[in-house]
Amino acid sequence: MIERRLTVSEASRALGMSRTTLLAAEDAGLLTPLRTPGGHRRYDPAELRRYADRAGTGQPGWVDAAVPEPRPPDESGSADIAAAVRAAVRPLVQVLDADTAGLYLLHDGELRFTAGFGVRRWLAERLTSGPPPAPVVQAFRTRRPCLFDPAAIRFPEPRAVGQGLTVALQGDGSAVGALFVVTRHDLLPGELRVVDAFRDVLAMLVQDQRRIVDLEHRLARIAAIIEL
Repeated sequence: MIERRLTVSEASRALGMSRTTLLAAEDAGLLTPLRTPGGHRRYDPAELRRYADRAGTGQPGWVDAAVPEPRPPDESGSADIAAAVRAAVRPLVQVLDADTAGLYLLHDGELRFTAGFGVRRWLAERLTSGPPPAPVVQAFRTRRPCLFDPAAIRFPEPRAVGQGLTVALQGDGSAVGALFVVTRHDLLPGELRVVDAFRDVLAMLVQDQRRIVDLEHRLARIAAIIEL
């Protein structure tokens, strides 16, 4: 089994510490992560085990915390894509003075909630575990913008009000997901054009992030072959 280098979240869970504590250990020179082509931290499991032994934080089963060979890019890169989406959607919410905005991406033939801005943790968990609402599915299938009444369909949360809009994200000739925005006011024609332009930028961001993840996996496999 090949040990995959771990993300910040994975490393902090393996060590049983918070993300802040892990990064503090790095700042103190106790850990030295590698950097992916996209600039993300990756931790060597062997180095984490040595750190755990020195710090006395090792837990039962730590040695068995090896990670299997990388999964397909669409799944294994979901955390990085979610972080990129949250950062990208934030200015859209601010420009439109919206309540929330989020993205559903296609995974294994199904639309799944990926991330959003203005979406609290409990709501994100609910959206992730539930099916996409009808307007999101409609926009994705028809590739046409779809206006909806958030209060009528109780989306993205039961107390939602105002006006909602969903638009499909397209990449390489096919739809890859759907963006939704919920505002407390009726969207003006100029605001609809802003959303339309933004979805093209977001589609490119998602595709680029997936290419980065794919490249990381290729490099990891090459490194594993070299070490054999």
